[in-house]
Amino acid sequence: MNEKKLIRTVEEFLDVKIEEIQTPPQGMDSKVLFVVDQERKEYVIKLSEGALVDAKAYELLAQNDVKIPVPKLFGMFDFDNKPVIIMERIQFPLLESIPVKQMSNYISSMIKNLKLIHKVKSQKSGFLNNLDSKKSWKEHLLSKFNGTDSELNWEEISNREGIDKELVLSAVEKIRDEISNTIMIDSNYSLIHTDFNQRNLFVDTKTKEIAGIIDWGEAMFGDPIFDFARVRMYIWHFDLGQDVVENYYNIMNYTESERHLDNLYWFTRVVEYLAYYSEELNEFNLDRINMHQKFLRKNFV
Repeated sequence: MNEKKLIRTVEEFLDVKIEEIQTPPQGMDSKVLFVVDQERKEYVIKLSEGALVDAKAYELLAQNDVKIPVPKLFGMFDFDNKPVIIMERIQFPLLESIPVKQMSNYISSMIKNLKLIHKVKSQKSGFLNNLDSKKSWKEHLLSKFNGTDSELNWEEISNREGIDKELVLSAVEKIRDEISNTIMIDSNYSLIHTDFNQRNLFVDTKTKEIAGIIDWGEAMFGDPIFDFARVRMYIWHFDLGQDVVENYYNIMNYTESERHLDNLYWFTRVVEYLAYYSEELNEFNLDRINMHQKFLRKNFV
């Protein structure tokens, strides 16, 4: 990517002069820059195929008058055949920067914001950039484990370094059967973020509220419990304790069938994330692979 050319394009689009450029830690499929103009106004520049979905999510939230803390969108354009969005920079720390012992303080705000997001409804299930798909929510979830999702080739994934092939293929088969035999919603779908985690949430340490929600590239319409199960996985990832788990379930007040779905969706993520962690074997990913496979050996296979 020609960064200088991109900056010139941003300057022309905003009619400003960019004076400072920072490159934060990057996502797997996006290029992000922090920039400051001549009046010290700060922006985030995001170049990614998912940027279109970000913009669509912000549009849906605004149309439905859903008041949650998302960055202001200044505009979008194409650059080298990829979409670019320009957003305000959120002036709060990411949740991942908070000491682990304080992370549980934000769970009630996470759930509150998710419930607001879920007020946006659709009679079609699917990703925001592919709502013409005729797949039901159940069919979408099943595609992750039955070989029809081209990005999740479990035979190939199970042969990667660090992956216990027999364990993972057995877990995939059990999840596939469980999904097939579980009743799931088939209408009145909710807008779901799908990746509500510590790297996509900014927090106000004084109020203990979520202060910013970013990275909507995987947003879709589906079962809202799928989003809540990501919060449950967050509690597990950081070993926040049984008291926090019990408080989560007290807040959610699930019926028996909803509790079953929450567990199932959490388990699907435990397996699915092995595919992503095994793409690059750094120390963090290896720790997560070991954590997920230990969980599967003990609880699911």
